[in-house]
Amino acid sequence: MKTANVIRDEYIKFFTDRGHTFVPSAPVVPQDDPTLLFTNAGMNQFKSIFLGDNPKGLRRAANSQKCMRVSGKHNDLEEVGRDHYHHTFFEMLGNWSFGDYYKKEAIRWAWELLTEVWGLEKSRLFATIHTSDGEAEEIWKSETDIPHERIMRFGDKSNFWEMGETGPCGPCTEIHYDIGDEATRAATYGDPVQGVNGENARYRELWNLVFIQYNREKDRSLNPLKAQHVDTGMGFERIVSVIQGVDSNYDTDIFQPIIKALSDKAGIAYDRGVAGTPFRVIADHIRSLVFAVTDGAFPANEGRGYVLRRLLRRAYRFGREIGFKEPFLYKLTPVVIEQMGGAFPEIDQRRDYIEEVIKSEEERFGATLEQGIEKFGAMVTGAQSGGGKMLVGADVFALYDTYGFPMDLTRLMAAEKGLNVDEAGYDKLMERQRERARDARKGEGSDGLTPEGWTELRPLSGTEFLGYDNDSAEVNVCRYKKIDDINGDGANAYLLILDKTPFYAESGGQTGDKGAIVTSCGVNITGKDTVKWNDSVVHRVEANGVLTDKDLRAPMAATIDATLRMATRRNHTATHLLQAALRKVLGGHVQQSGSRVDPSGLRFDFTHFKGLDEEEIAKVETIVNQWIMDNYRVETVVKDTAAAKAEGATALFGEKYGDKVRVVGIDPVSKELCGGTHVSATGQIGLFHIVGEESVSAGVRRINAVTGTAAVQYVIAMEKTSSSIARMLKVSQDKLLERTSELIDTAKELDSKVKTLSSAKAADTVGAVFDEAAKCASPLKFAVKDMGELDKDSFTRIADAISDRIREQALSTTVIAIGAIVDGKAMFAAGAGPDAVSKHGIHCGDLVKAAAKRAGGGGGGSPTRAQAGGKETGKLGEALSELAKLITAKAGGK
Repeated sequence: MKTANVIRDEYIKFFTDRGHTFVPSAPVVPQDDPTLLFTNAGMNQFKSIFLGDNPKGLRRAANSQKCMRVSGKHNDLEEVGRDHYHHTFFEMLGNWSFGDYYKKEAIRWAWELLTEVWGLEKSRLFATIHTSDGEAEEIWKSETDIPHERIMRFGDKSNFWEMGETGPCGPCTEIHYDIGDEATRAATYGDPVQGVNGENARYRELWNLVFIQYNREKDRSLNPLKAQHVDTGMGFERIVSVIQGVDSNYDTDIFQPIIKALSDKAGIAYDRGVAGTPFRVIADHIRSLVFAVTDGAFPANEGRGYVLRRLLRRAYRFGREIGFKEPFLYKLTPVVIEQMGGAFPEIDQRRDYIEEVIKSEEERFGATLEQGIEKFGAMVTGAQSGGGKMLVGADVFALYDTYGFPMDLTRLMAAEKGLNVDEAGYDKLMERQRERARDARKGEGSDGLTPEGWTELRPLSGTEFLGYDNDSAEVNVCRYKKIDDINGDGANAYLLILDKTPFYAESGGQTGDKGAIVTSCGVNITGKDTVKWNDSVVHRVEANGVLTDKDLRAPMAATIDATLRMATRRNHTATHLLQAALRKVLGGHVQQSGSRVDPSGLRFDFTHFKGLDEEEIAKVETIVNQWIMDNYRVETVVKDTAAAKAEGATALFGEKYGDKVRVVGIDPVSKELCGGTHVSATGQIGLFHIVGEESVSAGVRRINAVTGTAAVQYVIAMEKTSSSIARMLKVSQDKLLERTSELIDTAKELDSKVKTLSSAKAADTVGAVFDEAAKCASPLKFAVKDMGELDKDSFTRIADAISDRIREQALSTTVIAIGAIVDGKAMFAAGAGPDAVSKHGIHCGDLVKAAAKRAGGGGGGSPTRAQAGGKETGKLGEALSELAKLITAKAGGK
């Protein structure tokens, strides 16, 4: 049996032998496309070429691209692991022609690889084409020996590919493979439902060959492209399953090592049916986690970090179903690396870091999971006590959103309690969340950087950057676009693409340059920002007049703001010194995880699993400043990427580098791959000062710092503040720490006394309320009390004391409710004994919710204990009266 690694190698060799350039996979975390959470197709990194920007002249390419699809039309997360072919992480084998070969070669080579190299049975293969593509049909007939009746025509839905609403597009031909019984093929393959391109899993799509020959215009019309392209994609996991002769992707040697390791650790045999779902979920999700973390994503509460957190929590919870009670996912990392590290060596290089991130997130979720189970228990009690059989959608969504419980898990747990789930309500809230996410991505979007709306004045083949050696240059505008004003002040705003520029475009964490562009027509242009767009540099500018085509055709003089650039240079070189110092103080595991460099300061994110203490911060700061005083030369050379890495130059994980890279060396301190701008000697930085250190996410820390003039100003400001405080406390600055410590001790002592008095007062107050409840003639003993105005701690202590006393003194038929003005809000709390709930129908959550609603708020809780609040303090008395009526009715009164 051919292994997956051999199959991948054979694919790449097949196409490199036919003149294709092997292009390594782009990171699964996109570096230059804000519209994508994750790389989801092989063509993503070639998008600019399809849009006409191919400065390197690439003609043929092939690779295996790392991809992730976690939601949307391409994948439903809840299906992953339940069936045998959905995945969140997958590889996409692809070959491309950029204005080179076309349909004939693409079809002939696809047939040759499948049938001659891999030996697939020709009798099981089908080809689909677009209804309009007679050319492809003739090529299938002339260049292959596929039976003509198995060349099938379909419409746009199945066999026409488009990049977006507008842009490059074209017909496609797909190759399908029948894994079913040949005896029933004739009766099924042409059926719209049971046949090819239908819903029958026996006919598997293997390979999609897209022929990009049109441009879709805004009016939906199609215009032929000047150059025709080929874009193909073949799911690696699927083709491996076919070649290896197994029915499930999870039975291939891609997944089986992970499943076996999981089975060994759990002590449970893998089942290929429903019982094996946890194994398949975990085997899929651990691959996504390993590759996404390697390429720079981190579990978090938003964006792609939130996707990772969902994946990890879903896998962790399924682990509990097969007996895991402690973190276990991180232990599977070596298995993934063993299987895939040869093709993608970056995962082996970050082995320790990946394990630490996953383990840390597992430990965090372990605590959260117990809270979620407790919340689920309260939901069940609430539903059952009210006689209901349904968990409301809002509660189910809260379990998902706050505690990471996927819907399928909640559904399963609810079924075990004899309850159903309000899936319609849950779906509605999920859709709202998706809409917010889509809106957020739009907000992070292109800011006019779309193919439409440009006026072309000159041919464009990328922008030459001159800013390493020049602050100004004579330039020409190649394209421009009028946009909405940048600052909302009504100014004339434009996007300009120049043939060359001294302006640095934002990349690698360094912000874009500002400056001026002088025209010959008398209109002044101010450069507000500079960004990269494919291989071009886009200048966001404002003009003090309207610019015409004639104005923009004339040569211009572009000059950067040299003062701002110098400040940025200081900060950028300082990040290199900072990383070297962190590795020296904390250890070699430190890796850059992100940065932001601008004229005002620097932000540096790095891998480390605990906060730096004062001594470590001082050491790092001292080392950096010593290197600054040593005034080391900063030298930059251009080298082959492989040679630079072999020499030990530090590369940013997840960053995609070209064949040539700039190496910034500060001998003997640092050597990094970097395209940014830097000082010529470290002494030009002047002064380095750390102003803050904080956590970004699990395993990632952040340092904020300033250099040069900004550092001097910061130190002067801190000195002034220190001097002012010393005068206020009437001590010298060298005694300031000692005096502050004395004041803190005094404040703690006074606070302790206040709490003691408050606790005594609370105990007296609680006792009086219970005495009042005991006087009730009804079997249900109750009291409702207005506590006046309290601070938050006192209110919490009284509420806790009520619940504790009911429990400790076994006051089973007692219910106590209180209200108070707390920090400008009307707050309510209630506690009840078990018989008050079961025999008298008391539900504390409902009581305080009703009271809070009267006061313009909300809240709730369990039947035996709850708190809620409202913003209308003037309605406290009215709310308590409502609460008293509800309890009186339960007690049998009116």
